[in-house]
Amino acid sequence: MIPTASGDSCAATLYRPNRDSGDHVPCVVMGAGGSLTQRDGIPAYARCLAAAGFAALAFDYRHWGESEGQPRRRISIPRQRQDWRAAVAHARGLEGIDPSRIVAWGMSFGGAHAMMVGAEDPRIAAVIGLVPLADGLVFASRPRLLRFFARALPERLKRGSATLPMVGPAGILPPEAMPGFERIAVPNGWKNEVNTDLDYPVAMFRPVRRAAKIVAPVLLQLGEEDDLASSRAIEKSAKRAPRAELRRYSIDHFGCFVPDNVDEIAGDQVEFLRRYLPQT
Repeated sequence: MIPTASGDSCAATLYRPNRDSGDHVPCVVMGAGGSLTQRDGIPAYARCLAAAGFAALAFDYRHWGESEGQPRRRISIPRQRQDWRAAVAHARGLEGIDPSRIVAWGMSFGGAHAMMVGAEDPRIAAVIGLVPLADGLVFASRPRLLRFFARALPERLKRGSATLPMVGPAGILPPEAMPGFERIAVPNGWKNEVNTDLDYPVAMFRPVRRAAKIVAPVLLQLGEEDDLASSRAIEKSAKRAPRAELRRYSIDHFGCFVPDNVDEIAGDQVEFLRRYLPQT
């Protein structure tokens, strides 16, 4: 468990390299997206990284998965940013980990957080954003999300805290996204609920505007059929970050978790990391 300033802890799983890679190995800190947990799709990538000689620390945000925090399934951008800082600090203190070679890795909303961590922490050795939601303003301006907030506000005023569907006619995401979630969901993992207690305007969370401050090497992986993460924002981020690389794949937002695609996408991540974080 990773302690946080609030007293609640974040659940985490450490994947050690599958072979002897030296006494102090790089560690990839892995954050999930949106309503996903560290058990939903993330282990496939963590195992690939471990097989290649990198440690991987996957964690759940507070209020999600196996982490502590009430109410459950609450999206709090400020708290999630604190959780990222706590996870990075925790990774730097782990036995056998090289504290100077910590990587921020995130998928979707987690990819946005990874970019922000890279912009704020000059000690981060590399950043990997997998189909990152690089611009909250673009995401929040969609009519569906505006309708969700219009439903969430009365629920909060009436009951203080309530849950609404994450996916579906009344959810943040359209029904077409359901197969993607169902494909990767595991027992005690993803659940089609999100708490209405949102405490930070998503539109103000704009990693694309901080990309130029990321001094570390950056790998941004874009899905050409992705209708959730803005391709334009990812492309802008790649142009603004001084040491960014952009890779494109013929996938939708959740196509990165299809087994046939994991090998290629994870392989590109391993190749990227080996260039910038050589192992002894």
